[in-house]
Amino acid sequence: MKRFKSKTTLRRGKFFFFIFLGVLSFAVTLSFFSSLFQKESVLEFLMETTLFSKQNTVKKTTLMDYLLNYTIGEKKEEEKIDEPVISEPIQDEPTKEETSLPTVYLYNSHQTEEYVGENNNDYNVTPTIWQATHKLKEELRKRNIESIVEDTSIEDIIYANGWDYEYSYVASKMLMTDALEKNPSLEYFLDLHRDALPYESSTLFTEEKNYAKFLFVIGIDNETYEQNMALAEKVSDALNAIVPGISKGIYKRGGSGPKAIYNQNFSTKTILIEIGAQYNKISEVNNSIIVLAEALERVMKSE
Repeated sequence: MKRFKSKTTLRRGKFFFFIFLGVLSFAVTLSFFSSLFQKESVLEFLMETTLFSKQNTVKKTTLMDYLLNYTIGEKKEEEKIDEPVISEPIQDEPTKEETSLPTVYLYNSHQTEEYVGENNNDYNVTPTIWQATHKLKEELRKRNIESIVEDTSIEDIIYANGWDYEYSYVASKMLMTDALEKNPSLEYFLDLHRDALPYESSTLFTEEKNYAKFLFVIGIDNETYEQNMALAEKVSDALNAIVPGISKGIYKRGGSGPKAIYNQNFSTKTILIEIGAQYNKISEVNNSIIVLAEALERVMKSE
């Protein structure tokens, strides 16, 4: 019985000895190859074989880390919450107003000409022809006509150059030239003014509402005055067709120089329009602006 036990123990000892010897030999062999080749090269070779691959998705790391992970079991990475993907904002389709180019240049050689204010005396705000021009821009846009309002101060240009007030048309022509260079699509150049007349002479009274009357001023001593006058007549006739008597027609003025030509030698579609006078209320002016926008639309469509 003792002999049987000693033989069994001896066999077990040999069995574990040979296992240890095999593991040791395997480790020595790996160490030998590791000393001959770079670890990354050996790892790359092992990963390309089917023996150590996990459906060809093994991460590149050190050889020892790979063997430990493969033998013990690769640690599962913590679940990562996918970060939200921030996509580019969807751009709205451009509106017709944004895609169309401006064809009308609105300016005021005399930007500070005033009207009678309403419901704003407490705020010390006096409406001007410049504000009425912005109203015209809005009304034209409603009719799909794009325009530009000149906001640069004419007075600042006059002061910077040491000019007198009569040089307002010289300053405005500088701005017209610059605007056309930047916007070649411009065709019409409208200089809006406010006249100086008694209230009864500058106002059209109707049962529904009152209007500030229009007057067109054309300088006849320049080479393009006939074309400018033809345009002024078309607009004047269109105004009276919409509201009879709202336009007083054309005033022709002779003479040379900026004050008499009114920059109408700039193009064949440059006109000066007087809208009401100093005693007109801004509401009366706005009533007329709406009619003017409609008249301009009719004329532009007919050309």
